[in-house]
Amino acid sequence: MNASDLDQLPTADLQQRAFALARERRDWRFFIDLFRHTPTALESEDIDPDVAEIGVAIDDLLGIWREATKGDWGSAEPLARAAFIDYIQRHGSAESD
Repeated sequence: MNASDLDQLPTADLQQRAFALARERRDWRFFIDLFRHTPTALESEDIDPDVAEIGVAIDDLLGIWREATKGDWGSAEPLARAAFIDYIQRHGSAESD
């Protein structure tokens, strides 16, 4: 999918695709960078996962975000959408089209 095709998808679909891809890649930095720009402003210095437990740490971080925001991006939605689209394009495979 190109950026135009991805931009037509609802934010929830983009989020699901990007989160699944980042979780599969164990890309902790993606989540921290993304959440740093949300209304909850999670600070990466407060979260220091053991590399062996990064999957559990990602799950915990997502749980904290969901609890704090009820899953709503609020004013950060345009930024989140752009981040999702960029991430999917850079790291997604052609199979996910």
